[in-house]
Amino acid sequence: MSGKSEAVVRFIANLLPLYDGERHDGLWCARSLNDGTLILPIDESDSDDEQGWVRVRWQGDPSREQETRGDMLATVALERYVRLQGAGYDEEAIAGELWFMARHFHFKTGCNVYLPQLREPPSQLRKVGRAIVKFGGGVLVNGVSKWTGIG
Repeated sequence: MSGKSEAVVRFIANLLPLYDGERHDGLWCARSLNDGTLILPIDESDSDDEQGWVRVRWQGDPSREQETRGDMLATVALERYVRLQGAGYDEEAIAGELWFMARHFHFKTGCNVYLPQLREPPSQLRKVGRAIVKFGGGVLVNGVSKWTGIG
């Protein structure tokens, strides 16, 4: 089996320390290290439009199984992962990392996470411009003077 479902499961399995990968019934799966929930890929090869659906066994219990879109499950996993990895950072930094990870998820899986309010972080140049406006033009003049050796 190879497709979006498997790519989503592999991506989630790499979100250590929240998830880890393991073999289960001959499939590569993601196991939640928090509660033991098992995420398995679904064979979508006969579908014209693969969407990355996954099978979830809540707390690993096969009697509590459901199929869901992997991108929705990954949205929650990515948000938790970024917040855990970014403990102590401000919200702007967290949002920037989440934006990067959402792009990485799309690159790896072909699916998109659901974060409709997430905006692309400002470029470094824009950040410098904001700092200049915030602290005044004198900062820029002093910085250029020191860099060029004038003054």
